[in-house]
Amino acid sequence: MVKQLLFDEKCHHVSVNEADSLKTFMSILEALFCGLPEEIRLTKPFIMWFELEYIDETPDSLLMRQCHDASKAVADALINRYPNVSSISTTMLYPHEFFQKLIVELVVGYDKQLTKYVNDMPTAFPYTLTAPKLVELDLTFYCVSEYDLPTICPRSPRKIRIDLDQIPFSWDMFRVGNVSETIVFDNLVDLSITDVYEDSDAGNMTIANNLDLEFPKLERLHTNNSSLTRKVAQAMMSHGLKWLHCEGSIISASQLCKQPLGTLDTLILVWVGEVYSEEFDDFVPLTNEIFNKTSGIEFVRCEISKINISEIMDRVDWPYLTHLMLGFNIPFNVLLDMLPKVPNLVHLEIDICGCDKNVLDETTELLTNIKEHYPIPSSSKIETLCLNISHSIMRWKFCNKMSFGGVFENLKWYLPQLKTIDILE
Repeated sequence: MVKQLLFDEKCHHVSVNEADSLKTFMSILEALFCGLPEEIRLTKPFIMWFELEYIDETPDSLLMRQCHDASKAVADALINRYPNVSSISTTMLYPHEFFQKLIVELVVGYDKQLTKYVNDMPTAFPYTLTAPKLVELDLTFYCVSEYDLPTICPRSPRKIRIDLDQIPFSWDMFRVGNVSETIVFDNLVDLSITDVYEDSDAGNMTIANNLDLEFPKLERLHTNNSSLTRKVAQAMMSHGLKWLHCEGSIISASQLCKQPLGTLDTLILVWVGEVYSEEFDDFVPLTNEIFNKTSGIEFVRCEISKINISEIMDRVDWPYLTHLMLGFNIPFNVLLDMLPKVPNLVHLEIDICGCDKNVLDETTELLTNIKEHYPIPSSSKIETLCLNISHSIMRWKFCNKMSFGGVFENLKWYLPQLKTIDILE
């Protein structure tokens, strides 16, 4: 019994160069959709992809008009042939317009029984989905306008992922079935949003609105390069959130973390790439404010990559941070001097030299003679230390020092709780 339709560019490929009539076109579709062996069709997800190559791609071409006319008929035929489909997944970068229309027709046709819908392609979808059985919704839209986004009932989904690739956004797209100014995500447990801007002060790609939102069952929230209004942040954090993962702007992370964090058991904050000058000045004060609020959270992780903040590390105050990843070259003495500021750190991952031989030599010299520079062992709780050394020869030299130069023993002496040292590429 076929329950899943999966449209994937990596799968079955039928190329059409001269489909000069609707009859020819329909016969190709028949071969594509119905040519699989019965045992495969019944035991595996129904996988299909095809590419239409036309000499004339203009909107007025005969074949284009035939494709438009055929999409509804093909969708109806598929729905009749496979009435039990409950999952549709599409992953296409450059789908033909016929395929875009076909997907829309299928989703609308299966609306009442869909439990999972995944869209990752530039599809205009100005339709309404009630989807009363929908459990998982994954929408990645690009190259379309905000007017081409679907309108979706928020009541049934337990997991929602939205990636809008700088398309203006409004929570109004979830207003189906709501006659009031409050949108309630009754069953939503897991929410992930990427490139979602709904704060009028956050950028040009914004639509602000005055709708109230409620997330009574939300437990997991992942935001990536997104900006939320204070009211929306409060709504997301007010009903027992357990897991928060925030990537992007330190300002956005701070906005979320201004809310009560007492229900969290996991907090992950990630900053990768450039920090703008106005944010760089605020980086330490804002992170200090965040990590002084995280008492009682079991897992608190911070990842900083491609942002060299070595010069301001002496000002950090992160007493409840448990896991730290620094993806930039940091002098080892700066790192050791920082340890009293992170007294609950148990896992540390750092880049220590990149391709700079002088930095590696300085690091090995310091660790070889650590007792001269730091005569008293630290009170650090670090149990796992991961050292990233990308250059293979430097990594080999450092490993030799670890084994025969006393570096490992010295690290164990200075970090009494240390159990594992990993040298990573």
